[in-house]
Formats: sequence, structure tokens, C-alpha cells
Amino acid sequence: MLSLHNVTKTYQNGHETLHALNQVSLSFKPGDVAFLLGASGSGKSTLLNILSGLDTPTEGKISIDGIDTKNFSKKQWAIYRNHYIGFIFQEYNLIEHLTALENVALPLIFQGVSQKEAQERARIELEKIGLAKHIDKKPLSLSGGQQQRVAIARAFVTNPKVIMADEPTGALDIELGKKVIEYLIENAKDKVVIVVTHDEDLSNAYANRVVNIADGHIVEDSNQTPLNVIKEGRMDLVEPKMRLSLLFKFAKNNIASRMFRNILTSAIVSIGFIAILLLTFMIGGISGSITDTLAMIIPPDEYHIHHLEDTNITHAHYDRIRDYDGIETLRYNISASLDSEARQNRHTFIYEPMPLDQIAFERDGDFYGELPENDDEVVISLRTALQIRDMQSVDEDSYEYLFNLVDGLTIDIMHDQNRIETVTIVGMAADNMFASPMVYMLYDALLDVVETTDPSGEHTASLVATLNIRSESEIQTLTQTLYDEEDLIMRNVFGEMTGQIESVMNNALRWFIGVALITLIVSGILIGLVLYTSVLERIREIGILTALGARSKNIRMIFLLESGLSGLMSALIAIAASIGIASFLNRLFNSFIQTPLNLITGGNINFTLLSPGIIPILIVLVAGVVYAMFAGAIPSQYASKLNAVHALRKE
Repeated sequence: MLSLHNVTKTYQNGHETLHALNQVSLSFKPGDVAFLLGASGSGKSTLLNILSGLDTPTEGKISIDGIDTKNFSKKQWAIYRNHYIGFIFQEYNLIEHLTALENVALPLIFQGVSQKEAQERARIELEKIGLAKHIDKKPLSLSGGQQQRVAIARAFVTNPKVIMADEPTGALDIELGKKVIEYLIENAKDKVVIVVTHDEDLSNAYANRVVNIADGHIVEDSNQTPLNVIKEGRMDLVEPKMRLSLLFKFAKNNIASRMFRNILTSAIVSIGFIAILLLTFMIGGISGSITDTLAMIIPPDEYHIHHLEDTNITHAHYDRIRDYDGIETLRYNISASLDSEARQNRHTFIYEPMPLDQIAFERDGDFYGELPENDDEVVISLRTALQIRDMQSVDEDSYEYLFNLVDGLTIDIMHDQNRIETVTIVGMAADNMFASPMVYMLYDALLDVVETTDPSGEHTASLVATLNIRSESEIQTLTQTLYDEEDLIMRNVFGEMTGQIESVMNNALRWFIGVALITLIVSGILIGLVLYTSVLERIREIGILTALGARSKNIRMIFLLESGLSGLMSALIAIAASIGIASFLNRLFNSFIQTPLNLITGGNINFTLLSPGIIPILIVLVAGVVYAMFAGAIPSQYASKLNAVHALRKE
């Protein structure tokens, strides 16, 4: 039973109040084939819209199977339309980008029916109405009569209690109109059928009840159903749902139908993201190149240990802390220099003060020669060998040749211009061409040098440790232990320097991104305008979905997903363009700068101008989608608030 009790619907036209319906009371029961007759503007369509919940009365009461709808939420009205009502419209109101089968299955999918079952039931309805050969065609490929039959199949597919038809024959010829009405009545014998029409011949031929409306009043009801009091029941129905896949399909289809406009919009929006990515790539490339160069000079895994009060480290400190947990190797350094001549070949070279180290070292590169066995034997670093031979660099393939040039040379270790020790080179550690020049000797021999330099032990010295721990918390624990127990400070010079470089680069990046964000703000406005245009172009579709039971949040999500897809396109365009531009600029840089640099350094310094990174790419990918959805929030909200009645009337 479907009833209206003293329903009034008014509209304001300036200061004038217009009555579309005025104190209307009607009741419909299963089996009624009620034709609503009246002139245009009499209130027929308003009555139908109120009965379906697409419009709300100004006054009065609507009851559905005894349930008072006064406090119905939008969700409950959506449930009612989806389960109780089957709509047939004069203009068919099919979704143009869906096939006939998909249009008919749509109300079932809203009910939560699986896509497979929904399409099977839709296929059966289309076969019943004679459209088995047209199920995969889209509406624009069908004739008017075929489109109306698709609309009828859609109305019946959920087996609703009420069929509401608004001028269902208005766009058809007389004979086809009769066939539509005959099919409608034949297949709706146990339902309430309400047909809005102005065709009295049709009503006389097929109606078992005719309701005449004029100026918002019921002027005649040929078979009035008594307004019986029915005990209030309950609507125990499944909430209409639009699966994410269906929402995504609507958004994708709309993007595809306006592909050129969306690609153009996405390309414009991508400019801001391209700027951000290129700046990030450049900062990453420069920062990474500087860090790699520093790593050639300063070993990343070395920790320098100094006294808290800036006094010298003694060998006693070395003896105490070399067995601390976490310390893998420990070197004891003193500052000294080599004589300006290598005595055996009288080769003169300029040499800055350098550390003098214990031989217990890690050989990261190749090792040539032998380890010292006597106090007067030493191993030198690659950098020391280069300075002895007055060379700037050497290819890796020539390391052995370089060692042969210095093997067996006798050199003097100097302190304060005084010769301390004459030693012989027996080995070379090809560890790092750009590291500080080093001479490695046995620890006992080193202590003799210390005693010779300053018997009190108050010489210039330090400890260099490599650790067998990696986690930051463990390193901090060791640092604190050395501070508490030995008054020593442990510092990672490489980490400090790279941290400062990273800080400078990040500050520069933030400033550049701030400038690029101005472009993105303008792009966000563009996304909002384009989505708003899309909403205006699809107002009728919004009305159709609402009539079929879609909720406001479903409509909102369709347009949010559409803006998200647009943002995804922008991000993908930006990523592809940025990688392409970065590759082109790197080739130019390599041709004009890196190649000459390789000639100067022997290929030992590799500098990258722009370095694409996966993290900024992923950030832009996610940010592009989120930002576009944020920009599309207002148009999406506007779409979800559209009045369904006005939307269905939109041409």
C-alpha cells in the first residue's frame, strides 16, 4: 500500500507562493493500473516525484506499507527507490556509456547482487522484451522504441512493488506506444502501476483507475482506494551500494568520452609536477655526486675519537678501548710528514703533514706487496704512492705498475723538520685514491716514533675506529659509553659533512618546491573548473542514478574518482616527461662536462647532474591523485547535492 495524506507541495516565485499540489490524499494498492491525467503543469509529475521520494512535500504525510516516511533519511529513500520502485521515463534516461545489458543490471548491482548474477537476470529481462540481439549495444545505437524497452526491462529487473511511468509513450508512435503499455500491464499484474500521461485514449483502453489532476487538486478518481489505516510495518531492505569497481567504471568512461580535454588538462597540471621532479632529480644528483666524491676522500665507516677537553689521545687510550663491544678495528694516528726526497731515487715531491698509522687496517681495495715484518718496513696508501711519484691519478689497471715504481723505496718520516725514522716501502694498499695519504707501520714501531717525538706522550694523536655495529641506537650507546667512561667523543666525519650537505640541499629543495607549488595551485583551480564542467554535462545522469537508488556519497565518489584519474594522468605525464628531460640533460652534461672531467681525473670522479629516484616518483604519483581529488572536492560535493527532479529535467 502506497498512500498520501493531505500532501501539499509549494514553490516560491518571488513573493508569490505556487501550489504544485494542494491537500492531495491518494492511496494505491497492488493490482492498481492508475493513469494520472491532466494538463501540463497540473501537478502530475510532482505527484509522481513525491511518491518516489525524489521530491519532498511541503506538508502532509506519505506512508509505505504503513511506514510513515516523515523522518526518512536520504539513505532510506534510496533504499525505497531501489527496492520498491521501477522507473520508466519518457526520455528513457539510459546511461549512454553503458550497454543495454549494463543499464538493466545497474539497479541489481546497487542492491549488492554480484555482477554475474545481475547480468544474467538482466539478460533474461531483455530477452523477454525482445532485445536478446541488442544486449551489447549502447543506447545511441538503438532506436527510440528499443531504448524504451531497455528502460522497461530495467524497471522490472528488481521485481519492484511499484512501477512508475512518466509519459512512457510520449516519444513513441501510437502503435508502439500501445505495445509498451500492453507489456507493462501484462507483466505488472501484482504490482502498483502508476502512469503519468495526457493521452485519454490510452487511459480509457488500459487503466482500471483514472485520476484526473488540475491545478494541484484531485478532481476525479474513478476507482478510489480507501485510505485504510494499516498497522505500521518495517522496511528490512539491503542498503543500495555502488561497488568501487562500478564507481571507477563511471569515472573511467567519462574520462574516455572526453579524452582530448582531459589529456590537455592533465598536461597543463603536470607542469608543476615536472618542475618539482626535475628539481628533486637535480638536488638528488648533485647531492649524491658530492657524497660519492666525499666517500672517496673520507671513509664513510670511520669514526674519529677525540678527547673531551681537546687534549691529546695517548696510546693508553688505545690499549683500553680497543676491546670495547662494537669496535671492530682501531687505528692509532700521529701526525708526521715524509722527507721531501725519496732517498733511493732522489725524487723530490711536496708532501703535507699526514697521519702515521698502525698496520691493522682493512684493505677495501687491492693490496700489492707484503705486510711489514720489521719495524723499519711500511705499507703506504695509494695516495701516498701518487705523491711520491708526483702523479695526480692513475687508472685502476695501472695500480700494480705504480707499486712497482715505489716498491723498495727508502723514505724518512719527519716531525718538526727532524728525521724520526728511515723506513722501506714493502706494500701498497690501493684503497682510495682521494683519501688522506697514509703510512702504515707495526704498532711497536709506531710507539718508538711516539717516544722519539715526545716521551711524555703529549703528542698530536687521535684514534680512528671502524665498527661492527650498524644500528643508530647501538652507535649512540657506544658513543655515550666512551663519553661516560673515557671522556672521549666519537664522531663520524663523513656523516657530519653529508648531513650538512643534505641540510643545505633540502633547504634549497624546499624553496624551489615552494615556487613550483604556485603552479600547482593554479592547476588545482583548473582541475576544479574542468570537473565542474563535467558535472554540468552529466546532470541528467546524476538524476538517473539517484532515481535508481544511488546515494549522495556514491555520486560524490564518482566525481572524486574522476578527478583522481585526471590527477593520475597528470602524474604519469609528469613522470614520463621528467625522466625524458633528465636523460636528455644528463647526455648533454656527460658530453660537455663529464668527458673532460674524466680526462683530467682519469675517470675517478663521476658526476651526475640529475638522478631520478623512485621515492620522489612515488610521492608525485600519490600526490597527483590526492591533490586532484582535493581540488575536485567542491564540484563533487555540488554534484552529490543536486536535486534529482531538476536533474532529470535537464536537457
